[in-house]
Amino acid sequence: MSRVVTKEQYFDTGLEVLAELGFKGLNIGVLCRRLGVTSGSFYHHFGSWQGFVDALLDHWEQRQVRILATMPFNQGNPDDDIRTMSDLAAGLHHIAEAAIRAWAANDESVTLALKRVDESRRRTVYKAVIGIVDDPDTAHTVTSLGMAMLVGYQQLAASGEDLSLDGLLAEYARLIYSHARP
Repeated sequence: MSRVVTKEQYFDTGLEVLAELGFKGLNIGVLCRRLGVTSGSFYHHFGSWQGFVDALLDHWEQRQVRILATMPFNQGNPDDDIRTMSDLAAGLHHIAEAAIRAWAANDESVTLALKRVDESRRRTVYKAVIGIVDDPDTAHTVTSLGMAMLVGYQQLAASGEDLSLDGLLAEYARLIYSHARP
């Protein structure tokens, strides 16, 4: 007798598989085995592989939007915004995101979802940085450095490098404050 699983369980398992096996290891068979269901369950929920991919990406993207919306940004204290930004970065599923980035190089729908998530994050980081850094050009550059650091960290962590995200975030905060208005 098969179990009944939700779409959310498929999504969570999909992100786990991405983190463990990469996008090439993500397929219907792996998902169904891990969830203890038949492929009929998969097709009932998603209709097709592309239906699952679209729903997974939408789920991941909407989760990122919800996370950004619930974080206490722009409450009047720029120092709190920098701390919140660091907390946000620390809470991401970095290895799964590295797999999503690799997948994006091979699938246009993944590329589009990733671009939307990155742009939303970029706007959030910029708002935090511009609260400390007076010059918009410098704030854009420092924002880009932060995004590059996050993506680089994800790639290194996915390859097994033992790297302290806390240390990187502390250095990034020091960089931001080095450009603070007098």
